Formats: sequence, C-alpha cells, structure tokens
Amino acid sequence: MLKIVLERYLGYCLYFVGIVLAECGTPAYACPQFVEFYSDPVDVPDQQGEFVEIRLSAPSEDFVYRPESLLVQFEGKEPLRLEFPQGNRLLLVHDSASCSGTGVACGLLGSVSLPNSRESSWLLEAGSCRDSVVVPKPKPGKSLQRVKETDEWVVSEPTPGVADEYNEYRVDPESASSAPIAPLRITEVHHCPAEPEPEWVEIYNAGVAPQPLSKFHFCGRGGVWGSLRDSLAPYESFLLSRDTFMLREFIGFRDVRLVQVALGYLNNTAGSIAICADETVVDSASWDKNTVKCPSGFNPQTLRSENTPGFQGVAKSSKEPSSDFPFEWKLSSRVVRRGGAPLRVYVESEASVQVRLLDSSGRSEWGRLLPARSNAWWVIPLDSLPKVGVAYVELSVGKFEKRIGILLRP
Repeated sequence: MLKIVLERYLGYCLYFVGIVLAECGTPAYACPQFVEFYSDPVDVPDQQGEFVEIRLSAPSEDFVYRPESLLVQFEGKEPLRLEFPQGNRLLLVHDSASCSGTGVACGLLGSVSLPNSRESSWLLEAGSCRDSVVVPKPKPGKSLQRVKETDEWVVSEPTPGVADEYNEYRVDPESASSAPIAPLRITEVHHCPAEPEPEWVEIYNAGVAPQPLSKFHFCGRGGVWGSLRDSLAPYESFLLSRDTFMLREFIGFRDVRLVQVALGYLNNTAGSIAICADETVVDSASWDKNTVKCPSGFNPQTLRSENTPGFQGVAKSSKEPSSDFPFEWKLSSRVVRRGGAPLRVYVESEASVQVRLLDSSGRSEWGRLLPARSNAWWVIPLDSLPKVGVAYVELSVGKFEKRIGILLRP
C-alpha cells in the first residue's frame, strides 16, 4: 500500500514539476525567444560589443519543461549548439567577459559575425520550441529590440541581460511584480513643419485595453489630454496639437482624431518630449539636427522620416518567409497626392498575384491580376478612389492575403 501511494505521489510531482520548481524559486522555462540584437556598436570593435540576447525564463505558469539543449542558427551558417543554460537570459557574445549580471548565461558566437548593413534571419530551437525571426537592418550604436510577443522590432539603447521596460514584457522574476508600463507610444513627431502648419505629435495605443486620457499628459507641458469619459481605444492613434483647427486644414480629411493640448513649442534643432502617467514616464522621443531634415516629421520607433497622420507603419518590403507568403512586395510610397507622383507596387512571385485598391471601408475600387515572375513595378490608378483619406492596397495569392494601408492626400 505504501509503495502505491509513493508511486502515485511521485507521478503527481513529475506531472507538476514546473509548478514545484516555480514555488521553490527555480526559474520556470517558457519557449526561448530572441529579444535583442546589437549588431553595430560604435565605441568598440564589433567583435567586442555585438551580442544576441535570448529570453529563457517565464513570469507565469505558462511554461514548458526545461529542454536539454538549444540550437541557434544564423541564415545558412553552421548552427550553434549549446547545453540549455541555467538563468533567465542568454547572451551570445564573442568574449564571455562581456557577460555580467545575476541570472545571465553566456554563449559564444564563434565565427558568426552579425551583419550591420542588411536584414538577417535567425532560427532558435529548444526541444519542441521554435522561434524564427527576420531582423531589420541595424543602426550604428543602437540595438534592435523585439516588441513584446510580436514580430516587430524597434531601435533602442542596448540593454544586455535585462528586460527593456518599454518594448519588452517585464518578464524577469525581479521585475515581474512591478506595475505594468502603460502601452502608449509616441509614433510620430513633427517638430519643424513648414509654416503655417502647426507642430503635432502622434500617439498610439499598442495595448489590448482602452487607455483613459485623463491619466496622461506631456511631462512638463500642460495638463491631461481628456476628461474621465475620454479614452484611446486599443490599436488606435490620435494627434495632439495646440492648433487642431489649422492642423485639420493641412491634413484635409476627417478620419483622424485630433486633440488640442497645451503643447507649447518644440525646438526645431534639438529637443525631446515625453508622455507621463501622473509622475511616471511612459515613453519619450528626442531629436537633433541629424535626426531628420526639416520640414519632415519622424517616427521615434524607427528614426526614419514619416508623414502618416493617424495610422501606423513605414514603407518597407515584405520579408515574410515563403511558407507564410508566396510573394515579396514593395510600395513606392505610403503617402501619395492626387496629381502627384503615381503610386506603384513591385511584386516578386512564382504565381500570379491579384492586386486590388480598396477605399477606407474596404470596398474594391480597382483590381488587376499581375502575371507570375513578372518582377516589375505596376502603377495603381489613384483616380479610381472617390475621396482622399485612408485607403488600402491588397495583394493576394490563393488564401494568402496582405493588406497595406496608404494615405491619399489632396
């Protein structure tokens, strides 16, 4: 009888080993994930400064058993095979002296050199877990950090061995109990528009819940952005300006939400702006004379010039793996004017691709079937759109579909 009881108890413990380990203070392991790439340091040689960071530990009971080994592969190179490390994070470096910090494990990149002038693809496997990412072209002196659990990457200051408090989930045990950071982001700053267009800032709610505007304000600049009844819906953007009437005249359409605030004046050559929730800084943006050439605005997440009021994203080619999308695409622009330069789309595909132009409600206004292997630029007739404002270009092959937002201005 005692033997049966012990066997049942042992089986119970093995089945719930993750919970037991978590309660005993040992990290519970989720599927490992790439979270940061630092490819182009400026103060030291690449071989001394560059690193790849992988998150290992989980902050909740959504975990898996600890795998025995971990594989990292850069494009078609020989994969790095490591015994699954102890700790919360793994830093892949060229010199183990570069690793420091409690709970940070070290692995050697060996002959792998991180590219600093192009995109790169990486694969991570550990047990039944797999993470495959395409990392954008880096910027000198900046790291590329993953935005939470998405496939998006943003330019940031390098944070080797720790969770960035804005971009990444607060996943380390020492920070898991901390209050969550509000998901509001500064996604566009127009600090030096051409006169008489007023200065404006675009704010985006990257979270899954509405954010009360009565809670937020620009740090050191005026009052809160709304009353107790006002909120910013999930994945919604709005523009803040001291002169919303004049700004509406320049935008030319009414689909974008505008809020008047005491923004003051933004310095044209060098300055900064930050979002505060009470006294806590939520997000910030800074610029100098080299950030962008006036009168262009810029996206602080990418440090590229941008003028897309009210919607997110910058022009770039699609690099989804062929297993997900059987074509690659480029748009000549995401912001176009009637009577200006034509909107063109470039498609590479082994199959015929259907391209359609949709209005803001998703109704098809024009379409064409692009032949397979044409690999050419095609003009999209914007005069088929009934009015200015937000519109969409849709590309599809069979069940695969990609929809890209554009902005048609007067």
